[in-house]
Amino acid sequence: MVADKVDKEAAGQLLDAMYLDMFHLIEEHTQCRVNLERANASGAILLARTRFQAGGCNSVSKAQIPTENSAEFNALCRVIKAKDENEVNIERHAVDKANGYVEPLHWFSVLPPMSLRHAVTKFRDCIELVAESTNLQRQLTDVLSWISQLRQSMLKQ
Repeated sequence: MVADKVDKEAAGQLLDAMYLDMFHLIEEHTQCRVNLERANASGAILLARTRFQAGGCNSVSKAQIPTENSAEFNALCRVIKAKDENEVNIERHAVDKANGYVEPLHWFSVLPPMSLRHAVTKFRDCIELVAESTNLQRQLTDVLSWISQLRQSMLKQ
């Protein structure tokens, strides 16, 4: 009888700790999503500013973007699964034309405007935030599953 009471109390404390962890993860995930939205909006505004400032014949067009007939190139940034298979990481490569890693920013000009460079930085931040958000979401899913399992085991007792 005393052992059951101690087990239920320990399970209750563990459940409280898991709920607290869940709330912290929700807060972090929400903040991450807000930061992602801000970075994306800021990048889009900077892109619009670049297009407005360039105007006329210097504006960016679809003709400058590679097509299926263009030379092959590799992505400078890839999202990969981490070793523990439950997280994602960002793998970045340096610009190396010999190995097919080209800088997309140079498709538009050798000296792109500063607003376009800032937009690229914002969108790179977005990639990092998406990976962070994904990892937080996976952690949250794990905590929710543990809470569910613990509640089920407490009900069976």
